Amino acid sequence: MSAAPKVAALRGGNVTLAAAADAYLSSQRTANPNTHRAYTSAIDRTIALLGRDRPLAEIADAEIGQALAELWGTSAPPTWNRNRAAVASWLTWCQTKKHWAGAVGPGRRRTPQGNRRRDPRGGQDHDPPAAVTPRHPPA
Repeated sequence: MSAAPKVAALRGGNVTLAAAADAYLSSQRTANPNTHRAYTSAIDRTIALLGRDRPLAEIADAEIGQALAELWGTSAPPTWNRNRAAVASWLTWCQTKKHWAGAVGPGRRRTPQGNRRRDPRGGQDHDPPAAVTPRHPPA
């Protein structure tokens, strides 16, 4: 059995989970105090389980999914969804805003820039929809 493939660093290969989380949580994305509080709780608990000093580029998608399942797998669906969304938002920000490699989170997939769809209304490009995965793990 082989280990899950690791993501090659785009840049910032030495960025730790803690540094990536701190950068995200100090960004404009989490300026709202309620958002900041909720995202800080979810992200901090997740990186504490994964190892705060581990490089972001070494974290595999499956590890994120396992951490979320361990932390909130028995929670009510709204709790699972809120925390999963917070972690997914952080990981997406790391890749799209900072161009740091790392996991994309459960139920999401990487999409090369060239394969993005054009919004028919003339807006910005959007990622194609990710494969549908359960929002809440089965009981």
